Amino acid sequence: MPTTPFHQHSNYLAEPSSSNTISNGSSSLSSSKSKLKKLRPWSLAAHARRKTGWTSHTSEEDASVNTSTSQNDEFGNIYQNETNSQNHVDTLSYGDTRMRVTSDQPPRRVSDTPQIGITYSQKGQGEITKDWEEDSDLEDERVDTYSWIDPSFIGTDGSRATPAVSQSDLTNSRSIPLRSSDPNSQNSTPGTEVNELLDRAGTAPSPPAQLLPDDSYAMLLAYQNTSPSDSGHAYTSSSNYHSMPLSPTIPNTTPSESGILRNPNPEWYELVDRTLSDSLTKEELKRQGLWWEMIKGEREYVRDMKTVCEVFIEPLKQHDPPLLASDSRLHAFIAEVFSTSQQIYHAHVRLLGRLMERQRHEWPLMTTATDILLGTLLEIVDLYEAYMKNYPFAEARVRREQERNPPFRAFLSQRNSYDLTRRRDISVFLSRPVTRLPRILLVLEALYKVTPCDHPDKDDIPTAMEILHGVIRSTQPGIESAENKIKLWNTAERLLFKKGEIVELDISDPKRTLVHMGYVFRRVRSESNWHGWQDLRAILLDNYFLLTRDEENGKHVVVSRPIHLDFLNLVSADGVPERRYDSVTRYQRRPGGHMLEPVFQPERLMFPFTISTSSGINGRTYALCTAEEWKEKIEGAKTLRKFDVEGNRTFAVHNITISPEIRDPIMAADTFNWHNRETIAVATSRSVWLGWRRDSKTFRELIKFQFGHISMVTIVPDFGWLLVSASGSLLAYNLRDMIPTSNPDTWVVKGRLEGQSLSAPEHSVAFARVGVTKGRLLVVYAVHSKNSHQTTIYFFEPLLNSTSTTSYGTPSFRSFGSIMVPGYASDLSFFRQTVSVVTEKTFVIAEPGNPTFNSIPTFGNEIAERAMVVRMVSGSKPLGMWQVDESEFLLVYEWGGCWVTKFGEVSRKGAFLRWNLTPSYVIFKQPYLLLFEESHGRAEVRDVTTGRVCEVVEEKGMKVFPINRFGQGIVARGSKGLIEIVETVPL
Repeated sequence: MPTTPFHQHSNYLAEPSSSNTISNGSSSLSSSKSKLKKLRPWSLAAHARRKTGWTSHTSEEDASVNTSTSQNDEFGNIYQNETNSQNHVDTLSYGDTRMRVTSDQPPRRVSDTPQIGITYSQKGQGEITKDWEEDSDLEDERVDTYSWIDPSFIGTDGSRATPAVSQSDLTNSRSIPLRSSDPNSQNSTPGTEVNELLDRAGTAPSPPAQLLPDDSYAMLLAYQNTSPSDSGHAYTSSSNYHSMPLSPTIPNTTPSESGILRNPNPEWYELVDRTLSDSLTKEELKRQGLWWEMIKGEREYVRDMKTVCEVFIEPLKQHDPPLLASDSRLHAFIAEVFSTSQQIYHAHVRLLGRLMERQRHEWPLMTTATDILLGTLLEIVDLYEAYMKNYPFAEARVRREQERNPPFRAFLSQRNSYDLTRRRDISVFLSRPVTRLPRILLVLEALYKVTPCDHPDKDDIPTAMEILHGVIRSTQPGIESAENKIKLWNTAERLLFKKGEIVELDISDPKRTLVHMGYVFRRVRSESNWHGWQDLRAILLDNYFLLTRDEENGKHVVVSRPIHLDFLNLVSADGVPERRYDSVTRYQRRPGGHMLEPVFQPERLMFPFTISTSSGINGRTYALCTAEEWKEKIEGAKTLRKFDVEGNRTFAVHNITISPEIRDPIMAADTFNWHNRETIAVATSRSVWLGWRRDSKTFRELIKFQFGHISMVTIVPDFGWLLVSASGSLLAYNLRDMIPTSNPDTWVVKGRLEGQSLSAPEHSVAFARVGVTKGRLLVVYAVHSKNSHQTTIYFFEPLLNSTSTTSYGTPSFRSFGSIMVPGYASDLSFFRQTVSVVTEKTFVIAEPGNPTFNSIPTFGNEIAERAMVVRMVSGSKPLGMWQVDESEFLLVYEWGGCWVTKFGEVSRKGAFLRWNLTPSYVIFKQPYLLLFEESHGRAEVRDVTTGRVCEVVEEKGMKVFPINRFGQGIVARGSKGLIEIVETVPL
């Protein structure tokens, strides 16, 4: 009976119908498509063998296999001629080492070369027995598909041992010639080979339960070279391969690593027989090739991630001396640069092991590995999200360290060798996790296209693709944000400011972003060039607008003080375009013009826009031109800035509800606690109203003056005194007498005569303050001299035993001394042992009761006479002085501010601040400074330590009342009534 090639009557996805018959020594087979069944993982190999017809047997009552001839072909492979008068079995050489027979006999070894065949047996009237439909114990039979590989050269030490040989194998081996282990031996006998096999079986250890991924891969590559050349895809014959000894100098080397293979990175179709590949459909060939491509890519990826761990991370940790200054800095550098790369490496080692084991057990046709991918992807998505979002920072940190750290630069140069990294830079390895998931996604998309509709992967692959899409989508905004952040840092590093002025751009804030950067042009006219232009680079951040000039060394020189977006006003952006003539470009004729036509000078249209800041001494206006649109950029940045500030306010404005009976203008107000209730004291020109904070019906007019003008109202904490300054006199009222209980019906109305006068009758009080110095609570008032340009300051201490007073009694205060300072004082600040008096030109430091005083600030030798801080101190009005920390104080002027030491000498090398507005009053709330500009109803909030602009508080018609005592709230009068500025609590 003539043999029929396997690929002519078998297909991986086809099963013969029940009507197939065989007659007259010839057979005809018609197949029909059938759906693939869902398989158990342990039965995948058996299913693949049944579908391709690898196992050949006849029926139990008719079939028999007789070995008539055993020969060695020219490649050292064994083939047998099998004959049977009633049944003919067609066999083809391929990937199994054992052939099942249709009897109760145990399987016997028929060849060291795999056998493939399909057997049909007649039963009854032309009935065909199909072995792939029978429920046999083949699924339970674990056939080692790699027994044709000599494991002595494979991978690790544990996989070099030859498995122990069973007695049945030894029995069969006596009748079946084995391939000689000596490639040079031409006359080796079967008996010699059996003895060698017995020797190896007696001394070899048991094989490992699972091969390592590199071992499995090396075994497949070895099969590539031991396959017969007539298979159509092998490159090296087995005889030539066995004649090439392994290099004894390189331990644990595989054929691909030792240079024996002609193709060390083969495709799937190069590893299998052409007979099998020809029997598969085009889609199935692509599917198998894509799974193999997945494994190859995974193996290469694991190798690169191992390089990251062993070539970069570990040497950095163990380098002596350390490449970075301290251990904490080194650990922070490794954590920032390599992020989760070590965890990713270990996860992919496990993934590659599972993929290779699945490939090894199902060789050559892999049914699926989607379950393995899904299980791993769910474990590593968080690792990849963290790594991909951190990747731009890692790359920038390495680049910055290379520029600033020569030992680190030399270390990376040593790593860039063929033996360690195959001459690839560290940036290549850092980008590998970023590109790995998109590559897996591309392979899965291609797999989905060639997967049959009834295959389980048709449902599982979209799930894996959705997981990968989710990771990529979620990390893309983070990557873009990180890239913008790196661009912002690089730009900030190139900025050069004027010496002395502190401009805190707050680049380290995680919210900081670079909105836009481009060129703008400003017309500069001079006697020599009336149409001159200045090219500037405008940088728009989410908090500042900067105008810079480019330098040859890549630096950006800030030509004007940066404008904070809270103070930036876009005046106009629709002006008439201006024509700019480029004098550098030579004169040209117009394109297509006649030669007699005069030449022209190239011109460009410039679109003007005007920006400005607040008015006053710090106000500025810029008229700029640009070839691109800046209006939308500026307006968009200001809108985002407004939303950000409103959602993260440092100070909020609260309305205070007062009685509608208070119709006169409010001149002063103070908030405090009395009877454990929030109480408000509101002063009009001739009366003082008191009531509970959240109950407007409780307000009572408790102090009435027939004449005079009230300018201040406050309390003395813990003593129950209400201080009122009216018409140059300072009066004290006892709250216990006015508000004895929390019931407003018991409150007592007082007049001017019921108050105790703290000031002398001849004194005209300029201002009064309550504070603590020398460990004592003091009440202070200042009197301007009428005869000289001086101010006298009087200190009084309240007495603890004072409970009540009479209308004409002596106040329960005692004098604590006085001081006299030059100039007219406008404010006073309390320190531990001294006070600071603010005059028209300077700050005076004095001690109560001590006639000596000092004027500050003073300047050290390192500060030039014409420095900006010197000009500010000499030409600007002082507003206040406060202590920032234990050894530093802040001096606030109308123009700006500077820091001084406790000795009054200007510190920080003369560094100073410039305000964005022109303040008329300043309040200090540690650690913030509030500068109020009453003309525009707004206040600029600054950090006193860094000078950073925090926000702007705006309220129409806002006029703040002076702070007269320590701990007093910020109360102001607005266009809609009384308001209080309250510091918020961080969430």
